[in-house]
Amino acid sequence: RFTMKKKVLSALLCAAMAVSMLAGCGGSKSDSKEADKSATESTKAASDTFTFAIGGDTGNTLNPITADDRWGLMTCHMVYSPAYYIYQDGTIDWILAESMDASEDGKVYTMKLKEGLKWSDGEPLTADDIVFTFNSINDMKQNLYVGGEPIKVEKVDDTTVTFTLAEPSASVVELLSAETFIVPKHIFEGKGSFDVNMLEDKVVGSGPYMLEEYKTGEHLKFVKNPNYANGEANIDTVVYRIIENSDTAGLALQKQEVDALSVTVDQVDTFEGDDNFTVSKYSEGRVSYLRLNSVAPSMKDKDYREGIFRALNRDEIMTAAFTSEDYYKLGYTFLPYSSSYYTEDGVEKWDQDIDKAKKLTANGAKSLKLCYVEESTEQKNEALTIQAELKAVGIDVELCGVNQAAYMSAAYDPESTDYDMFLGAYVMGIDPDTFAPLFDSTKDDMMNFHNADIDAKFNEAATTLDDSKRKELYSELQVLVSEEALQYPMGTSMKTVVTTARVGGLDDAQFVPIYTFGDVSKLTLK
Repeated sequence: RFTMKKKVLSALLCAAMAVSMLAGCGGSKSDSKEADKSATESTKAASDTFTFAIGGDTGNTLNPITADDRWGLMTCHMVYSPAYYIYQDGTIDWILAESMDASEDGKVYTMKLKEGLKWSDGEPLTADDIVFTFNSINDMKQNLYVGGEPIKVEKVDDTTVTFTLAEPSASVVELLSAETFIVPKHIFEGKGSFDVNMLEDKVVGSGPYMLEEYKTGEHLKFVKNPNYANGEANIDTVVYRIIENSDTAGLALQKQEVDALSVTVDQVDTFEGDDNFTVSKYSEGRVSYLRLNSVAPSMKDKDYREGIFRALNRDEIMTAAFTSEDYYKLGYTFLPYSSSYYTEDGVEKWDQDIDKAKKLTANGAKSLKLCYVEESTEQKNEALTIQAELKAVGIDVELCGVNQAAYMSAAYDPESTDYDMFLGAYVMGIDPDTFAPLFDSTKDDMMNFHNADIDAKFNEAATTLDDSKRKELYSELQVLVSEEALQYPMGTSMKTVVTTARVGGLDDAQFVPIYTFGDVSKLTLK
C-alpha cells in the first residue's frame, strides 16, 4: 500500500545538477507527447461526469486480493467494497456489514451483514462471499494470522460470519476492515486466480461504481452501481484519466478538462486564491523512505549500510521533495509522526556525519543503482539530492527512473539484485500492527527484512491487549528496525488535492489515505 504516494529542487540542487544527471537505466516517456495529447483534448469535463486525473496506469490486470499500488487500490475502491471502513479518527463506515461484536474472551468476533445485499450483476451477496474472501487470503499469505495461526472464518447463516482467533488481538477489527475487498465467490471460485482482465472481463463488485471501460494508458470509466449497499452515487459517471506527467496534469486542471488532481507542491500557488478551484490539504500518514536492498551484494556489510545513511541529510532530501516544512515533518522511525505509538527514544537517527560515512564505506561499492518511480517529481528530487550527498563520500549513484509497474516488480521481488537502493513511500493503517507486513518475514515482508526478533516482537505486540505494554513493544520494534540499517525513514508529508469549484460533497466524501476520497458516491457536481 504504497503507494505508494512532490516537488521542487532545494538550493542544494543548483546548476551543477543538470538534467543530464537524470540519465540512468530507466527510460522515461516523452513529455512533449503527453502535452500534444492534452492539447487535443481541450474540451472541458463533461457536465455529468467527474474526471479525476491520476498519475499512472493500473495495467490491464486488476487483482482485488493482491493489489498494492495506489492506482490499482483506487480502482478496487471504486468497484469493490470492504465489509466496513475505519477512518483515521476511528469512525467506522459500515458498508456491507452493519456490526462487528466481540465475545467476552476477545477470541471470537461476529460480523452481521446488512440484509438484501447484491453484487453489481444482481446476484445475492452473502456470508458465503465473506468466508470465501478471507479463506482465499489465508491460503495465499499470513497477513490475517494472529498468534501464528490463521483467523478461522465460518458462516453461521446468510448474514452472519464468525472470526475465531488463536489469541485475543488489539488490532483485529482494523485488520479485517478496509484493506480487504470482498470478492464474489460465484465469479472467482474455481477460476484459479483473482486476476481480472479489464480489457476483456466484466468486473463484478459491490463498490459504489462499476467499471464500464478501460483504455490502456488513457482512462478508466465507471458508472454508478445501482446495488451499492450505501445507496446509489450522486454522480452518474466517474473517469480516472491517466496523465503521467504532473505538469501536463496541472495544465489539464487549469483548463478544467479534469475536475480533480493531487497536485505537486510547486503547483499549489497556481490554484490557491482562485475561486474556480478548491484546495484541500491533509495528511495520509505517508512515510517517505530510502531502502537498501538486503539481497544486493553491495549491501551485505552492515557497516557499509550505516555509512550510506551517515552520508545523508533527511532535511535536505525532504526539502528537495516538498519545498518547506509546511508540507512535511521529519520522522525517524517506520511509523508516521502522527501515530500515538511513534517514539524516537533509543532510535538510531543516522545523523549526517561525512567523515564517519567515508570511513564506513571505504572498502565497499563505489557505484550504486537507485530505483524510483519516474512519474514522481518528488522522488526525482529526492534521488538527485541523495546522488549529490553520496557523491560527497566518493560513491557514484546511477539514477534509475522506471514506471510504476516496473518499480513494483523490482522493489517487491525478494530475490532481485537489479538495484542497490529503492526510494518509496507507504501508507498503512491506524494501528501499528498494520505495519507488520513491511518488516515481518512471516507476513509480506515488503522491506525484505529477515530478523526473527522483529517477527516475534510484532507477533507479541499484536496479541497484547494492554496498551502500555503494546507501546513498550512498539518502542522496541522501532529501535530494532532502525538498527538493521536497511530502511532510512525521512518523514511524513501532506497531500494536496485541488478540485474545480463545481465539485461538492467533499466533507461528506472525506479525504483519506491512498484512495483520496473515502466514499466517492457522496461527491456532487454543481
